[in-house]
Amino acid sequence: MKLKDLPDESPYTPGDKACGGCMAANIAINVMRVLGKKAVVSVPPSCMSVFAGIFPAINWDVPYFHMQFANLASTITGISRALKALGKDDIVAVGFGGDGGTGDMGIQALSGAAQRDENILYICYNNEAYENTGVQASGSSPYGSWSSTTPAINGGNGNEYFPKDIPRIMIAHDSTYVATAATSHIQDFIQKVEKAKNLKGFRYIEVLSVCPPGWRVPTDSGPKLVKEAVDSGYWLLFEYEKGNLTLNGEPNFDGLREFFSKQGRFDFITEEQYKELEEFYKNRLRKIKNLQLNNQT
Repeated sequence: MKLKDLPDESPYTPGDKACGGCMAANIAINVMRVLGKKAVVSVPPSCMSVFAGIFPAINWDVPYFHMQFANLASTITGISRALKALGKDDIVAVGFGGDGGTGDMGIQALSGAAQRDENILYICYNNEAYENTGVQASGSSPYGSWSSTTPAINGGNGNEYFPKDIPRIMIAHDSTYVATAATSHIQDFIQKVEKAKNLKGFRYIEVLSVCPPGWRVPTDSGPKLVKEAVDSGYWLLFEYEKGNLTLNGEPNFDGLREFFSKQGRFDFITEEQYKELEEFYKNRLRKIKNLQLNNQT
């Protein structure tokens, strides 16, 4: 599918209650433009459940289920199996989860679904914190970043842990399809969603989602920041399918310092912390390249 062929209308309807500049809403709109009406959606407690799923102002023009925090993968697994029993194999069971509901509270159900190769599509919109409940740090929050539970002051501190790499955890399950995406690279994004739509088995796509209040950035900065995240090596684009891993583009780490400098959540990192961050993201690229090399041998 080319961008010009993408339908103008989406089963995710306009008029949600998302914060100004929220990239999660943009992700939902475009995923649903690709999937169309033949989908059943589930969302756990998260930003998206609040701004798009509170009755009667529900923005999903498809069957929609709201479930508990840890249950998203289990819920769409049940939906998928029910659809199969009804002979409706052309309908996609899709879940949208934030990074906390995916990599923290939801990881047990997610791991089980991946291990069983359940026929589901799981979209993680990763905004790197529990943004909806007060910007608490999650397992995906960057090292050194400010949050309400990891206060940063002059002299450094902030979050003391490096983030989980959920896509690599999913690859370790030898899943049918695992990919990362960014709305700034829209052609790559829609092609990955379309590929996942047409596959059977466990499919996982993680998309970087800028949260202006949580990242402490202007409301209009999201699209440009996402592009800078990819170009600087902060966010890698790759896909894993049938045992083969492909890196979608080679990042240039020259812009990494500038990328951090534009976000208020990194205002207090020290030079030592920056060097640790830089090495972390360079090392993550090396790990993905090693996986790619091992897949080819």
